Amino acid sequence: MKRLAVAIAALAIATVAPAQQTIDRIAAVIDQQVITLSEIDQMEQIRFFPRTAVSEDDYRHAILESLIAQMLRFRDVQRFGAEDVPKDSIEARVQEIQKRFASPADFTAALAQAELTPDELRALVKRQLQVESYIQDRFAPLIFVSNDEIQKYYSTTWSQQRRERGLPIPPLADVRDEIRTLLKSSNLQKEIENWTAELRSRANVDIYTWRKG
Repeated sequence: MKRLAVAIAALAIATVAPAQQTIDRIAAVIDQQVITLSEIDQMEQIRFFPRTAVSEDDYRHAILESLIAQMLRFRDVQRFGAEDVPKDSIEARVQEIQKRFASPADFTAALAQAELTPDELRALVKRQLQVESYIQDRFAPLIFVSNDEIQKYYSTTWSQQRRERGLPIPPLADVRDEIRTLLKSSNLQKEIENWTAELRSRANVDIYTWRKG
C-alpha cells in the first residue's frame, strides 16, 4: 500500500508485475528529501490543494510546486518547534477538502483510491495547519497598511474593478476596513512568497517530472 510522507518520501516504491518491476518515479528531490509521482497522484485524487489550473498537466505541476513549498516551509517551522493544532481545526480543514467533492461518498472513494486512511489525511492537514500557524505568528504581526495605501488602492484598483463590473462605488469611509483587510492579505502573501523563495535559494531543488506515465 502506498503511504504518503510529504516531508520524507521513499526513493522508490516497487510493485511486482509480470516479467518486470514497476518503480514509483521520483518527481523532485529537495536536498535529500524526495517527492514521488505517487504523492502527486494522491494529492490530485483527494484534491488536497484547490484546483485553479485549467489543464490536468498544469494542476499536477501546481501540486508539485505546492509540495515543494510545503516541505521547505515545514523544515523551517521545525527549527523553531511546530506547535500543536487543535483537533477541531484539523477536522474543519478536512471538511473543506471533502466539500471539493460532489458527495461524502465520492470523497471516501477518492481516499480509498489514493490508499490513504482518514488518519493519514489528518496528519497531512495537521502539518499544513502548523505551517499556516507559524506564518500567522511570524509574518502577520509585521504587516502594516497605511491610510495612504488604502486611499491609493481605493482610487485605482478597487474603484476600477467596481466600474468594470457595473457596481456602485461607495464612499471610502464605508469600505476602509474591507480594503485594509484585502491589502493585508495581499501583503502577507508577498511575505510568504519571499520567505519561500529564500528557503528555496538555500536548498538544492531538482525537479524531474510531474506528468503521469
